[in-house]
Amino acid sequence: MNISQPGLSRRLKRVEGQLGTELFERGSAPLRPTAPGEVYIRYAHQALAAEDRMRRDFHNAAMRKRTRLRIGVSMSRANALLAAPVVAFYECCHGCTVELREMTNLEQLHDLFVNDAVDFAVLTPIAPDPSQYEIELLCREQLVVAVSCEFEIPQLRGAAKASLRNLEGVPFVLPTCGPYFDPLIDRMVERSRAQLDITIRDCSPELALKIVSDGLGIAIVPSTSLVGRRGIRAFELEDATAGNALRYIRRGDRPRSEEEQLFMDILRDSLSSVTLHVRHDLSHPARA
Repeated sequence: MNISQPGLSRRLKRVEGQLGTELFERGSAPLRPTAPGEVYIRYAHQALAAEDRMRRDFHNAAMRKRTRLRIGVSMSRANALLAAPVVAFYECCHGCTVELREMTNLEQLHDLFVNDAVDFAVLTPIAPDPSQYEIELLCREQLVVAVSCEFEIPQLRGAAKASLRNLEGVPFVLPTCGPYFDPLIDRMVERSRAQLDITIRDCSPELALKIVSDGLGIAIVPSTSLVGRRGIRAFELEDATAGNALRYIRRGDRPRSEEEQLFMDILRDSLSSVTLHVRHDLSHPARA
């Protein structure tokens, strides 16, 4: 113990004086703990183990510059586009936890940044004041008609684009696609004056695409919803007049961490391949 026997005895007496009881039976050789002494020893072992854990956790935290990356997202886009980038980020940066914060409007975005609840935001169609934030366009999305490769629709055979009027009588699934696209879809259907056979509406895009892949009809969804899905073809809509932009937003007065830079490099690479993939599918709409 690197201590002399008299020094150890003095320390033991001092502890016993503080506790008001003896911890060892002095008449035995070797010393045996008293009943209170056994309790004291049990808690002493626990205290030493807790100190060891504290030192280990403290060392691990000190070795990392950052332990978490807080990202604001539009969750519907994150569901389709973030899985692969998060996996790639983890493979490069084991010591960082990714935390997602959902944002659906401009007020939410401001609150998250003002309260320092996010480090940056991605995959959000929200467009804040560029004088307050740094903004980068990540990719564009558009409304498309999604069709199962196993579901033959004569009206779409060899077509470059789909027209709602030409799809009357085909079972339709109309999911809820968010505050930007939902009004566009409603106006588009109203302008077309098409009598659509709507079998289900106001479901999630994930459920709509599952229904379509199982062979029931077609769905109108944002093009980003099709990323990573097999067995579904996409057709541009003649009736669609607008698209959407997904952005990377951050405060200009905050430096970028190494983790943020790494995550964004991975996300940009992923979106670049995704954009090419979606465009390729749209340019070959009749391919099964």
